[in-house]
Amino acid sequence: MSLAELDGISGPEMLEMAVTGFAMYEQGRYREAKIIFEGLAALDPKESYYRTALGAVYLAQDKLDQAAAEFDTAVRLNAKDIAALVNRGEVRLRKGELLEAAEDFKSAVDLDPENKDPLSLRARALAAAALETLQQRGFTNGEGDATGKKSRKPPRK
Repeated sequence: MSLAELDGISGPEMLEMAVTGFAMYEQGRYREAKIIFEGLAALDPKESYYRTALGAVYLAQDKLDQAAAEFDTAVRLNAKDIAALVNRGEVRLRKGELLEAAEDFKSAVDLDPENKDPLSLRARALAAAALETLQQRGFTNGEGDATGKKSRKPPRK
């Protein structure tokens, strides 16, 4: 049983709160969005979306460690949460954790084989950036990249 069930808050009411939180996020009102998503996560701790949204708030504020923790929780709750995977990959990329970032991007892309979700397009673009960085740092040898796939261009020396 969740806190929301104990408090008698309905699903539609929580959805309305989430929509409000998202609007606050889009307006750059991160403090308000954070409060809303923290409350929703407390009310329904098994819903990954609230953790993903909270992580996005932290990411927008460059609070990478807090963002990573929220995305980790979201992925534990729902391993098919493309937004959590892509955003966690971005956090890892920004922290220099290139191989881990590439794993997240690959997982996100694998969840959308038909390339219909805009987030998987973002994952592909970020994965390309991660691969280029790996190549610049000499992590590939021209035979394959960090995922074992053939590289299209030789590494820079």
